[in-house]
Formats: sequence, C-alpha cells, structure tokens
Amino acid sequence: MAGESSDKVVTAVFIAIFIAAIGAYVYVSLPHQGGEKEQPATVEYVLTVEYGNEVRKYTMDELKSMMSVSGYGGYIKKNNVTVGPNLYKGIPIKNLLQEFSLPGNYSITVIAGDGYTKNFSINTIKGKVDIYSENGSYLGTGNLTMIVAYEKDGDALGEDEGPLRIAFVSDEGYITSSSLWVKNVVSIKINV
Repeated sequence: MAGESSDKVVTAVFIAIFIAAIGAYVYVSLPHQGGEKEQPATVEYVLTVEYGNEVRKYTMDELKSMMSVSGYGGYIKKNNVTVGPNLYKGIPIKNLLQEFSLPGNYSITVIAGDGYTKNFSINTIKGKVDIYSENGSYLGTGNLTMIVAYEKDGDALGEDEGPLRIAFVSDEGYITSSSLWVKNVVSIKINV
C-alpha cells in the first residue's frame, strides 16, 4: 500500500507540474495590456522642402491643414492647345517658403517623382508670368498665384498629375505656359 500511495503522490505532482506548465505557456502566449507597444503607422511624406541644411517634410494631412487658396488656372501647350481653366486648390508657394529665413533674391527647383526638374525665378514665384486667353491669345503679364495644388475641380488630383502639382491660378482663370506647370511634385529646393 505504501508503494501505491507513493505512486499517487508522484502522479499528483506530475499532473500539478503539467498543469502549471500549460498555464505558464498560455500566459506567455496571450497578448498583454501595456506590454509590447504597437508599432506606429509609417508616416507617408508627400512633399519635402529644402533650404541648405534645413529640411521640412509634409504629409498630405499637414498640407491640407495649412492656409489654402482656390483659383482657376490652365495652360497652353507648345502646339497652341489650351487645357482648362480648372478650379485648383492648394498652398501658395510663398507660404511654404516663408517657413525659412530667405534672402531678398532666390529661386527654387521643383522636382517631380520621375526626376524631372524645373527652375523658377523669384518673379515667377511671385506670379508675374505671361498670360493667355482661353483661345490662346497673348494678353501680357499677369499677377497670378503659384500654388502647390492637391485638388482639381473639388477632387484629389489623379495619379496622372498628382498627388501634388505646381499650378498658377487666379479668379479670372488665365492660361499660362505649360512649361510652368509641373505634375507629380515631390520636392522643392530653395536656391540662393
């Protein structure tokens, strides 16, 4: 009988250890409140603005939270075909540039996602550009607003031109040279 009692104790101890091991495994396997921290979502920057060593990156939400303007604009192609005017909404380029301490004279280089670059003088940045009527007739020099547009006719820009593009807008809807309009903008470099 003593042997039987000893076997029962050993079996009971074995069962207790087995149950404890299962409990420990389940405890370790379960997610814990406040334990591991969730990885933050990846931030998707859509625009970088650089001036020397200063770099500012913007998400689309950040850009949309900035002071925006809406206006009509379009462009004339080299073959004299006009596109627009359409209603564009975006951030005036001067608002993005005022984040930096700039000298009185500077230029910018706008870079598209495919590597295309376009330089703009201070006068162009200020909107002093040649303007045309909808039928392509030259009207003189206008005072338009250069913007980084993110909307066209109330909708986000399509993949063919966005998510961001350079546009020149006014209340009158003047047409400008297509060479001034840059699609798929990803970066702006300020040059002195």
